[in-house]
Amino acid sequence: MADLRICRAADVAGTEPLYGAGVIATAWLERFRPSVRDAALAAGVVVLGQVEVWGNSHIAPKPAAAVCEVVLGASLAWRRLFPLAVMTIAAVAGTAEALAKVPLQEPLVPLLVYVIVVYSLVTYAPTERALAGAVIGLAGLALQTASQHKGLGNFAFGVVFLVAAWVVGGTIRKRTAHAERLEREQEQLAGHAAEEERRRIARELHDVISHGLGVVVLQAGAAEQMLERDPERAREALRAIRATGQEAIAELGTLLAVVRGEVESSREPQPMLADLERLLAANRDAGLHVELQVRGERRDLPAPIELSVYRIVQEGLTNARKHAGPAKTRVVLDFQPDALEVQVEDDGAGTPDGHGSRRGLIGVRERVAIFGGRYEAGPRTEGGWRLRAVLPLAR
Repeated sequence: MADLRICRAADVAGTEPLYGAGVIATAWLERFRPSVRDAALAAGVVVLGQVEVWGNSHIAPKPAAAVCEVVLGASLAWRRLFPLAVMTIAAVAGTAEALAKVPLQEPLVPLLVYVIVVYSLVTYAPTERALAGAVIGLAGLALQTASQHKGLGNFAFGVVFLVAAWVVGGTIRKRTAHAERLEREQEQLAGHAAEEERRRIARELHDVISHGLGVVVLQAGAAEQMLERDPERAREALRAIRATGQEAIAELGTLLAVVRGEVESSREPQPMLADLERLLAANRDAGLHVELQVRGERRDLPAPIELSVYRIVQEGLTNARKHAGPAKTRVVLDFQPDALEVQVEDDGAGTPDGHGSRRGLIGVRERVAIFGGRYEAGPRTEGGWRLRAVLPLAR
């Protein structure tokens, strides 16, 4: 199932494939720590500054310009950690270069560094520090233009670049904060949904266990009545009691693994595999073209497994109705020697885009995890969507 996205506990919504050289390059760069990327940026600006100083005949005196531009470029290595300090260093180095009579209009690296540092101030520093850095930057720019007796036009030229960097940095900071807030909200919703689903599963298992224990009580009464006049039938009842009791014990262990604490009974009969046809019929009445395929040798399953299979199919059909439209939908039950594979797939053109809460998929994940199974959901290469769950069965 290489075409499926495996849904993990922290990310049931899945991620879209990364296409395009630009996106792939961005993902590759994200592998590096920010400090390493900043060090690489600083090194690149230092080299650019030296090329500019020694390759431009109008830049003089060259030793003073070379030293100042090394300081300017190297300071960018700490632009995320100490943006206010870096702004101060850039202002001092730029002013020293101007006082050394290096023509303001010639080297471009000082202006480039100023723009990067202002952007870093807005993006990474608290508002108070960012404003302080802006004042320091404007003061440095004013001193530089005044030291070389440049007019207001030169000062305004630099201010335009700094304002543009401020606006871009502020916009990106707002978008980043908004994305982080949305991510936290999604994580909270996913956590609440998982907890609600675990409680729902616990209630359902509670009902299944209660039913099994009720059967044990009835069989025990029948065995007691037949013990003397029909010992063979009594032994059959006792064997049934043992089998039912063992199954109830196993289900009780599953219940305790789901949730600890008081579990309320839903007092509703829980659906089983026999109820699938009724579920399919209801979806057909709702306009979904759905068919059921059973592969392998069908056999009796533990009640919790049957209940989980029903819920998985129910969620898959719900997704198909919402996203697939009138496309054909298939429900496949594949009985394997040691597992039951459940698939719900459709041929629709649309797929869930991740904007919903996806609580249903969270519920499927929780159900499959209880039995130690595998769960996948994602678009099919041939079009449409597939939900697949594999539940291990005791042999």
